[in-house]
Amino acid sequence: MAKDIQGLLTAKDWTFPMEWSTADKKLNVVLCQTPSKSSVECLFPHTEEGKLGYKPPLGILYVGTYLQTYTDHNVYLLDAQAQEWFEEQLVDAILEKNPDVVGLTCWTDFWYGAYRTAELLKQRAPHVHICMGGPHLGVYPEITLLNSPADSVVLGDGEVPFFLLVNCIARNLKPNNIPGVHFKEHGVRENCDKFYIHKDQDSLPHPNRHLLPIEMYSSVLGENQYTTTMITSRGCPHKCTFCKLNFQKTLQRSAESVVDEFEMIYKLGISEVEVYDDTFTWSAKRVQDICKGLIDRNIKLSWAIRDRVSGVKEENLDLLRKAGCTRIHLGIEAGNDKTLKVIRKNTNIQMAAEAVRLVKKYGFTTLCYFMVGLPDETYEDCMDTIKFAIKADPDYALFNIAIPYAGTEMYSQALQKGVIRSGAGIRGARPAQIFRVRHSGAWLCAGAV
Repeated sequence: MAKDIQGLLTAKDWTFPMEWSTADKKLNVVLCQTPSKSSVECLFPHTEEGKLGYKPPLGILYVGTYLQTYTDHNVYLLDAQAQEWFEEQLVDAILEKNPDVVGLTCWTDFWYGAYRTAELLKQRAPHVHICMGGPHLGVYPEITLLNSPADSVVLGDGEVPFFLLVNCIARNLKPNNIPGVHFKEHGVRENCDKFYIHKDQDSLPHPNRHLLPIEMYSSVLGENQYTTTMITSRGCPHKCTFCKLNFQKTLQRSAESVVDEFEMIYKLGISEVEVYDDTFTWSAKRVQDICKGLIDRNIKLSWAIRDRVSGVKEENLDLLRKAGCTRIHLGIEAGNDKTLKVIRKNTNIQMAAEAVRLVKKYGFTTLCYFMVGLPDETYEDCMDTIKFAIKADPDYALFNIAIPYAGTEMYSQALQKGVIRSGAGIRGARPAQIFRVRHSGAWLCAGAV
């Protein structure tokens, strides 16, 4: 069952046995996007029709594709959110695959769904190895391993760790030094390989989108029937207080790799792509090379990007349009310089206004993100944000309530100021079917609410 993987494992040193890269028997492996029916309340926007569409879960697509490419294991993917399943329905679907190993994606917003799925699965199939991964684990690995039915957790980029984990399970091994993998028997170890970061992004195979039904995915903003998503870099070079994406150095794929994936998507018959990098334009040369590659190969897709207002450069906008980019999402967040400084956005209102003006000038559909209830905001500050949105006049404006997620600087600030009690994040990490995040009124200055 061995397949050539040497050169793809980018841990600092090859300090584990080569046998872990192979398996002596074939396993049934199921990777799941867990249900959102019991998600944290008030986080998600709604439409009058109630349908926003669903986006392909890139995390399990990457992990499943890597496992499928470099092993002979049977790999199955299930997306409970797109299927609109409850936890019981997901477990029924999992058990139909006669699984040996099940991987569950864990987001803080959807933590109860992941926990309940694992609980039901362990009750009905105690022999199945349950592994949890995803962003939630990066903040609460020890608590998750202790308080959930998970047999193991993966921290960091999941492709290589999960690949090694499955092969070790096939060999009846539970070593305590698989990079990024932590077993319940051993607990979470504190050393240099606690997290696994895949340094060579180009070495990862492009997600095999046929692992899930393409027709399940669309967008309320889309103009075409089917939509998919892409990630061309991981991490973020900026230090906004409400975000945790800056925990690692930003790693980018080459322009050639990105254009290759666009071409693969085009050949699948999908005509719309949303690029989910938080800042697509942080390397101007790479943006230009991607655009030129799409034009040279005559790849005619409609695609959208997310960007900071500081990343909007007029010299790139014309090229982006010619390459098929039709929509730009801008993270503006607040409508006055005081609040932007507090959240360390490193932008200002003048930059934001100019960015929206330029994007509209070149004919892009514009979507602007805003938050209310940010640290030290007054009622007048919140109204500044609304007034800015009205004046800027984007095609779409999305307003969210600021939430101090555990692991962010904003969370630490909220603890220090008594906005949230110590352990509030832990309460969200432990299983509870209904978990309400306190609204942000406590941030506001006295008399503002």
